[in-house]
Amino acid sequence: MNELPKDIERELRRIMEPDERLIDFRKEPWSLYKRHRWVILTSQRVYLIKKVFFGISFDIIQIILAQAHLEMVEGIVLDTIYIRVTSEPEHILNFSPTERARTLIFFEEIEKAREGDPEARVVAQAELEALARVFYENVISKEEYEEKKRELLKKM
Repeated sequence: MNELPKDIERELRRIMEPDERLIDFRKEPWSLYKRHRWVILTSQRVYLIKKVFFGISFDIIQIILAQAHLEMVEGIVLDTIYIRVTSEPEHILNFSPTERARTLIFFEEIEKAREGDPEARVVAQAELEALARVFYENVISKEEYEEKKRELLKKM
């Protein structure tokens, strides 16, 4: 896998949440409209990042995966991934059909990230039940319980 340009990576690290992790990224083919737009998948979002003003600033769109509906269409000229979020305009991602296998893998990774890790949810749910038991037995304070509960709910 190629590396993200350093300036894109720096900007991404600046805007990502502390618990968010980078999963994968792709670069769309060059066009007059999009100019080298990077599509970056994290554990919580898809970021669409494009350099503007000769790399001095960035045009960034954040798409929260939990709110997104995805569809992929294989084409002759371009393979397209459509991302719809109810309150926003549709986002269209285009990739070269010569890299279709890579695009299919990327689409599957987006789907997995959107659905979350079912095994992690089961573990977090068991931890949440154990935490509740400890709280109701008065072993920990309400503040400790609320703080740990928030952390576990983020995992789910």
